[in-house]
Amino acid sequence: MRAEAPREDARTAMNQRLVGVAEVVLERALTAQIRPPMGMYVHASHEENAAFDCAVLEICDEAHRLGLRAEELLIAVKSAWAHLAPVRARHLGDRDGDVLREVVSSSIDVFFAARDERVDERVHEDRREREQG
Repeated sequence: MRAEAPREDARTAMNQRLVGVAEVVLERALTAQIRPPMGMYVHASHEENAAFDCAVLEICDEAHRLGLRAEELLIAVKSAWAHLAPVRARHLGDRDGDVLREVVSSSIDVFFAARDERVDERVHEDRREREQG
């Protein structure tokens, strides 16, 4: 059992690192949002959507760099989102739930697309090496 503890401690540290990164980049994206007037639901502008797209890319890149799994990515995103409640309230208004759903959905898409691209690159590299060797 003792051999497992350092590995779990390292994994916990990596997860906490991802939560920290997610908080920073999601807060940056949130502050780019223009809160609609009270009681009005307004769709985000292209720039506002782009801010979240950039945040999702950064979070997924960090998750891959750390070697984390998709479920760890989603937990980190939701933890960061919860920590940013005051910022969300100031900048999103009634769009809060919709934006979270979009961030989660985009995170899943980007996380797996990036993984698939890396696998494709390795397959092509292996094929080139076999053809050259």
